Amino acid sequence: MKDIGVRLREFRKRSDISMPAIASATGISKETLYKWEKGTKPSNIEDYYKLKVYLDKEENRLENESFEIEVQKPATLRLPLNTAGPAVPQADGKAASGTIIFTNNEPELIVDRINAPFLGFVEGGIEVIGHSMEPTFFNGCRITITRLSDNQTLNWGQYYYIIDTSWRGIVRRVYQSDKENCIRLVSDNPDQVKYPPIERSPDQIKAILIVGASITKF
Repeated sequence: MKDIGVRLREFRKRSDISMPAIASATGISKETLYKWEKGTKPSNIEDYYKLKVYLDKEENRLENESFEIEVQKPATLRLPLNTAGPAVPQADGKAASGTIIFTNNEPELIVDRINAPFLGFVEGGIEVIGHSMEPTFFNGCRITITRLSDNQTLNWGQYYYIIDTSWRGIVRRVYQSDKENCIRLVSDNPDQVKYPPIERSPDQIKAILIVGASITKF
């Protein structure tokens, strides 16, 4: 069983809630809560159970939000790739998440709608297909994605969803390439023979999106 202080720290990271707000909700002083979060064992059993009841309720709420994508399925959005315009609902729901469609000759990526505020700003989710990114992202899990405003501001080692000229997307960790004006796409799978690094130049890439959290339903 997790220590109550560890639970408190992890909950605050996930929810971005302030300690004074938790103190107000539980009736426990923020000084006491800070001590517990730093590792001091609770001595007041009544306060301990107040915090436990609060965390049980709030953690359950966060879990429900994180899997709301499954509840809403097949609710999907059309995410424009060439503009910063907002994603709009895919009314007919015919195209699966991860598919590229064209509306008035403009490419749009179909993404799952996600309503999970604790994840921060995301523009949608897509399902990971294949085993190239295991053990980080497993086949069938979903990842959150957000459009990149400037393809020149890549963070080396960051995960990105890369869409190539065949309008297919893959998840890879991105690094600077030894080749001029190229980026290196690296798989997380230990079998680098089966999933070798890929070199791509700007004219071989149609879009780059930032990968955020992964959502796995057990």
